[in-house]
Amino acid sequence: MTETLELEPDWGDVLSRARRAGRTRRTLEAAAVLAVVVVGVASAYALGHPVIDFGTAKHAGVHEVDEFGSMQVGAPRGMAPGVLPHQTRRITAVRIDGKVHTLYVAPTKRGGFCYEWTGLGGGCRANRHDKYAARIDTGGSVGPHGLTVLEGSFFQAKGDRLSMTFKNGQTADVPFVFVSEPISAGFYLYRVPDAHRRAATRATSLALYDKDGKLIDREPIVEGRSPLVTQRPHRLPGFGVISAPAAGIWAKRTQLFDLRAPNGQRVGLWVMPKRGGGTCYVTNTGSGCSFTAPKGSKPLPLIMLGFNGDRLCCSVSTRVARVEARFQDGDRISLYPKEGYLVWPIPAEHYALGHRLVALVGYDAAGRAIARGRVPKPADQRGIYPCKQPKNLGYGVKECA
Repeated sequence: MTETLELEPDWGDVLSRARRAGRTRRTLEAAAVLAVVVVGVASAYALGHPVIDFGTAKHAGVHEVDEFGSMQVGAPRGMAPGVLPHQTRRITAVRIDGKVHTLYVAPTKRGGFCYEWTGLGGGCRANRHDKYAARIDTGGSVGPHGLTVLEGSFFQAKGDRLSMTFKNGQTADVPFVFVSEPISAGFYLYRVPDAHRRAATRATSLALYDKDGKLIDREPIVEGRSPLVTQRPHRLPGFGVISAPAAGIWAKRTQLFDLRAPNGQRVGLWVMPKRGGGTCYVTNTGSGCSFTAPKGSKPLPLIMLGFNGDRLCCSVSTRVARVEARFQDGDRISLYPKEGYLVWPIPAEHYALGHRLVALVGYDAAGRAIARGRVPKPADQRGIYPCKQPKNLGYGVKECA
């Protein structure tokens, strides 16, 4: 039996093409003690934390409106968050190492929101009624032994206190602000103390309580749960500046691929050991690190390749010895992963409709098909393949059809 999966454009690449780096979230690059500075209008402190009146908060400027609007128009079909960019408000700010980072929030059509901490990170919880709505959203920067900076949000209006628990049993309150309707959500950003950045004392969970001390939700803090990876730039001759995971040991990197894209750009992929165990990889346009999935989670797909610019990247199970790329015009090209990774610039003759990629099939060493990847309809693959005249989609986004 072969495993079937859906091959989608890489969300990080979509946001990057829409002038927003990262995935649904953006990487938190700073980590320092922060103090919340309220710059919106605080309507109440009834629950012991600032409550910001969204309706009277300052409207965002053109730059921020374009940032949120680009998420909407630059998203693949079916993946747009439904954000209302012209309703973006300036909510509050934090000071980190002497720099003020402002929180901007915009509502979405399904009762959720998109947000951004300038210079730090952000993302979307577009639907406040989905299966994740009852959970505290947790993310942040991950170091060699666990979380270093925590950020996220929650919908529960009864939430009065956030508390982080550490492996040694200690706890710490996490400050937050709550934003009124139509957002109706709390937002937080917290630096994990130095004493809890070791494996023996790392952060293990985040809990939300009501004013009576009743637990509303508790979420585990697991490195493998959508970690954000701190990046460090490195300059390589012939490749320019490469952003690699800080958790990877750059000095011990090994290059697996050195290819040429149709535009002449060199395309490389490197792997390196990860501090604390595991492996990290980096390419010209993306990177990541291996992680231990939480118990009970579903097995990872055998083929985890997505569109990253005009190329396919990045992870393939070591069970897959060959990947066959199949195209609309009947062409088939064999690709060979190395050590569980693969990067491949799509040839220019397969950019145009009628010639585009439609499927990937993975074969094991014995030649048996063990995985199939379906590609969205080629007509829907907006913004993936290069062209001479990109279409202006608004909010500063131009993409090829």
